[in-house]
Amino acid sequence: MNRFSTDSSLRSITDLRRALFFPSHWTARWPVGTTDFAAGTRRRAGSRLRYSDISVLAALSGLASMIALPTLVRVVLLAVLLFFGPGAAILSWVRIPRTAVPAALPILSISVVTLMVSVAMWGYRWSPRMWTLLLCLALIASSVLWYRKHGLPDREGWIARTREVVSPASRKATLASIRFVLTDRRTLRHNVAGLVLALAFFLWLPMLPGLERATYSQFGLLTAGTGPGLVLCMVLIIAAFLIALRRHQLRTMVVAIGLAIVVQRFTVTLVTSAPIYDWTYKHVAVTEYILDLHKLAPSGVDIYSEWPSFFLVSAWFQHVTGYDTLSLAHVFAPMVHVVLGASIYGLARVMKFTKRAAITAAMLAEVINWVGQDYYSPQAWAMLLAVGFLALLMSSPLTRAAAYVSIVPFAALVPTHQLTPYWLMAVTGVLLVTRRAKPWWLMIPLGIILLGYLYPRLPIVAPYGLFQGFDPVQNAASNVQEEGVLGKQITSLVCRALSGGVFALAFVSAIYAWRTKKTFWAPMVMAFGSIMLLAGQSYGGEAIFRVYLYAIPGCVLLITPLFLTLFDREPSQVRSSRAARVTARTSVAVATAGALGSAVLGLQAYFGLWPIVLEHRSQIDDARAAAAQSPSGTSVTMLYSSGYPARSTSDYGRLTEANQYWDVPLYALGPEYMEGFPTPEKLGEIDYNASISGTPTFMVLTRQSLQAMHYYGFVPDDAVNRFRQWLATSPAWSLRYHDPDTIVYQYRSR
Repeated sequence: MNRFSTDSSLRSITDLRRALFFPSHWTARWPVGTTDFAAGTRRRAGSRLRYSDISVLAALSGLASMIALPTLVRVVLLAVLLFFGPGAAILSWVRIPRTAVPAALPILSISVVTLMVSVAMWGYRWSPRMWTLLLCLALIASSVLWYRKHGLPDREGWIARTREVVSPASRKATLASIRFVLTDRRTLRHNVAGLVLALAFFLWLPMLPGLERATYSQFGLLTAGTGPGLVLCMVLIIAAFLIALRRHQLRTMVVAIGLAIVVQRFTVTLVTSAPIYDWTYKHVAVTEYILDLHKLAPSGVDIYSEWPSFFLVSAWFQHVTGYDTLSLAHVFAPMVHVVLGASIYGLARVMKFTKRAAITAAMLAEVINWVGQDYYSPQAWAMLLAVGFLALLMSSPLTRAAAYVSIVPFAALVPTHQLTPYWLMAVTGVLLVTRRAKPWWLMIPLGIILLGYLYPRLPIVAPYGLFQGFDPVQNAASNVQEEGVLGKQITSLVCRALSGGVFALAFVSAIYAWRTKKTFWAPMVMAFGSIMLLAGQSYGGEAIFRVYLYAIPGCVLLITPLFLTLFDREPSQVRSSRAARVTARTSVAVATAGALGSAVLGLQAYFGLWPIVLEHRSQIDDARAAAAQSPSGTSVTMLYSSGYPARSTSDYGRLTEANQYWDVPLYALGPEYMEGFPTPEKLGEIDYNASISGTPTFMVLTRQSLQAMHYYGFVPDDAVNRFRQWLATSPAWSLRYHDPDTIVYQYRSR
């Protein structure tokens, strides 16, 4: 009896291991309908989650988020509603290809919420908790109607399944299987990729304190503190991904993508005390204004009030959960990358990629996305909506319902960002005209939404320049023209090399796809359609960054088939000649080197500006306190806007209404102003402007801004020292605040 029990246990563990790593064996071992086990399988299959079930669970999660629970618990509960609830309700009634679901489900959900909160604000009915309640009730009602037509969930099946999962026998079997997997040599040999990922993770963890204490390096984070270890971790992750790719281990490939996001983006969250980038805080300020005053800022304050949807979603989320804006901004980038990875996977599946190829496309999109447009911003939210829209649009040849539903994310996108919907409209027009998407008349409702939203806002947009002249070269120029130090030159070269390499490889891949009769037109339109933006707009020197960001999904769709063709060559199977075997090995080596090289270059491009984009919590706290205590008309001047985000609270509204240029840094006045700075004439002008103001004037020097002046080479180093000496010795300026990273001077009224 004991021997029989032991043998049965071993067989169960072996079967579980094979199910985890050899799924095809499981099907062969347990054919449906032949045993009692198969009957149990059929019962559990009947109790699988349906879209209507997901909708109800998301609604209940949203209702629970309004209960007095710990803040992080409420954040998770409301996030379930945000990313799954409305999308599941729509998909329970609308049939779209299953391949589009990874993109459609979360994007339709956030689109509905985006439209909901926008309508609430425009209709002067801003009440986040009330709208959350109404949304949850609507989702439950939708599911009830669906249940009346298709039947209620299998309650007994779910109860039996839950009991089975939580039973002591199940826990023991799970622990035994894990122990077996970790000690079985055959399993470990088969999961080399998983072991490499584990190694990368456990190497990354002890690096975090060293990254947090990293000092200034003109080459960025990768050469400071334990920064070089990030390169090693990323190389290990890509190596593990390639091993799993070679062995068709799809789950391990997905884990590798997740770990890549952790190392590249979540590292920033863990080693900083506040969100990076000074410009992040301008968006924080808009959200704070909505939270504090329950309305949008007047149109003259900034352009964000005319495209407010992202800020309204953020304010809704924070109002319901109690989560503060800085904390949300701090974790925003990793969250965006998770959703973006799922959306690109869904888009690739819609384009008839296999699961393996689609996961590869998602990983390539992650490693080449150096551009840093994933911070707390409308364009990051807009990018998610755009990729989800494209996935639905490209599903339209299979089902017209997908085309109709695609109007939802487009409608949510239009009031979210000023630029993204126009690129997307142009791409959509080409795809519809060339019949890669259907129906052709979809352009009509999309055009009505887009132009109908723009027309009443033309007087507001016109001063920013709708068309700045046909000069693609000038429009593609960066917003920083100075040569800077060696570290800046190398980082800029890395950014250009990676971006140019991606575009060049995408072009070569398009030719390869055309010659081999593979799909190329739609991805090519997505990849190169954004270049047309350079025909008439510089977008404040940021157009080139948006061009690359928008091109990433299309580029990876083009590159992935060629990459897999090279990587999947089997030298051992090439027996015709030695030259053919060498060619096969070379192609695998080229693909491997390209993946590893892109990952390393992407890291350097992303972390190259590390010292000057850091923001410390002490600096933010003082900037916020100063803004709260300052009367309207106050001026805050810096050499370079980094380290002291003056515009980070709702007070920015009244301060900007009084003086639109109250926080403009000196470098923004142009190269002509900075030439020869600080001359006696310019110092006298600063004194004179402060003396006639009648309101406080602050001059702020931060460690980051001084490093930026040196990094970009705006002025010689001795000029910065002379300016600091002038402030310290001038009787007109007094020291207001001082810490190791910040010095704030205030002009003394006479």
